[in-house]
Amino acid sequence: MSHRPPQPKRRLGCGFLLVSVFLTCILLAINGLIVMNVFIASLPGLPDWASDARVSQGIVFLGPVLLLFVEWWVCDVALDWLRPQRQGAGKG
Repeated sequence: MSHRPPQPKRRLGCGFLLVSVFLTCILLAINGLIVMNVFIASLPGLPDWASDARVSQGIVFLGPVLLLFVEWWVCDVALDWLRPQRQGAGKG
């Protein structure tokens, strides 16, 4: 009985890394604009401590990074949902 050689994973290699870095940079730029605009628009309704420079810089810096984690998590879940692994994959 002959076994087929295992299929290489498609999400490995330099090309995937370059696309991931490029997409991450674009998402960070967009997230930064979104967080900055939402923060500035909601600043009058926020407490007084939110107008402190350290707090506002922290929010504007950490907001896009947190959004990036959520976006990559959603992307990972969507890829797993769209392309489920076969039952026998990985056993050998």
